[in-house]
Amino acid sequence: MPEQKVELVVIGDELLAGALKDANASWLADRLLSIGISVLRVTFASDDFKELKEILDQALARTGFVISCGGLGPTADDCTRAVAADLFDRELYTNKRLLNLLAERCKKLGRRFDRIARTQAQVPRGAALLANPAGAAPGIVLKDESRTLILLPGVPGQMQAITQTALIEYLKENFTLSVSHILLLRTVGAVETELAQRIRPVLARFPDLKVAYLPKSGGVDLRIQAPSERKKSQALKEFSRILEDDLYTVGREDLSLVVGRMLLNRGQSVAVAESCTGGMLAARLVDVAGSSRYFLGGVVSYSNRAKQELLGVASGVLELHGAVSSQVAKAMAEGVRERLNSTCGIGITGIAGPGGATRTKPVGLVYIALASQDSVRIKRFVFPGDRSSIRQRSVIAALDLLRRNLM
Repeated sequence: MPEQKVELVVIGDELLAGALKDANASWLADRLLSIGISVLRVTFASDDFKELKEILDQALARTGFVISCGGLGPTADDCTRAVAADLFDRELYTNKRLLNLLAERCKKLGRRFDRIARTQAQVPRGAALLANPAGAAPGIVLKDESRTLILLPGVPGQMQAITQTALIEYLKENFTLSVSHILLLRTVGAVETELAQRIRPVLARFPDLKVAYLPKSGGVDLRIQAPSERKKSQALKEFSRILEDDLYTVGREDLSLVVGRMLLNRGQSVAVAESCTGGMLAARLVDVAGSSRYFLGGVVSYSNRAKQELLGVASGVLELHGAVSSQVAKAMAEGVRERLNSTCGIGITGIAGPGGATRTKPVGLVYIALASQDSVRIKRFVFPGDRSSIRQRSVIAALDLLRRNLM
């Protein structure tokens, strides 16, 4: 059975002007592929009525199936509803049920339900609505004999909430979808070129596998598409054997969730002491619901004084080795573990840049220490990239050090 094809249209002047980065197309394409719908093309469009109508009309003519993101807000530049109504020769009307839901939402949030807010209750006649569990604007579905146009909000959280609930259900009920045999293998600790070398023998034995490399900050995801469930199972067995400890999960689970589950299963806890990452590791840990069962707290000790007073790092160690050193990372990890009485303590210190480097300590130099009851493990890294990238990579490396230690 051939794959269902779709085109995506991402709408917004702010995207074309570079004021915002698109966070929708790749996420949506990945979710659609997982249920057997492949994206043929992604087009960015402005909020101009005439230009948007032309882009949507051409996209519908090519595939007969288009999903758009954006332009469903209450302001004057949000014209997607009107464009869609014009394309399908429908009038816009005020949906009373949606109007009441919007009024209740404004009341609950303590906002005034004014004339501008009421415009979000206008939908093309005959459209089906997809409930939005995370916001005001619902998804809108318009169909005729040969075309389907689905409108989604541009706010990533709302688009994702609708997709994962109402949209996926609608697509499965209304389209004949081919079964998708896809593996998502999440790895950390190896770069893309190294992974390609390691999996080459498997691909030689299974030439009908399709592999996509999806590099992220500090890790690489491998998306494997197999022609059958049997080949998918064989591929998982082979890739798991080759990737070994660098493979931390099969599926979409975040590294922090995997680490948290390992801590829970072992009855252990963690506390963190951060310098260059400034609380990013703690934030990543508490992103996981229920993390209070294993994450005891953190200290952001950016200055030398904070390292001494909050963590007990000796002034002599700082003077002799400098704040960015294995000795200080060790003292930070031990200090936070003792003060918060955790099973594990993590210390991070480094030079995120762009300044602060010396001849022997370049930008990107990071030391991460993991203290447990009987030992301390310390790793030295020199991460590439800008300040933000170095800090993000440091967080991933710290989580991975803890994961491997728990293994």
